[in-house]
Amino acid sequence: MYLMHEDDDLATQAFSRSQANDPENAVAWLGQAILAIRSNDMFEAHELYQQTFEIGERSFVSLRYLQLLT
Repeated sequence: MYLMHEDDDLATQAFSRSQANDPENAVAWLGQAILAIRSNDMFEAHELYQQTFEIGERSFVSLRYLQLLT
């Protein structure tokens, strides 16, 4: 929600909490990657996307969510 409303600070906090509660949450990793792109940190974005795929969440839902947010 915060990400869609471009409140990047609150989005970062929400994704960080989600990752702390569930490090295997691919959507949280994707959200962090999108935030990295918004701040023009392509290296960090690449690392975060890589982490997402290492988790193994390559599902259609995760990829569709990414498409909707970018």
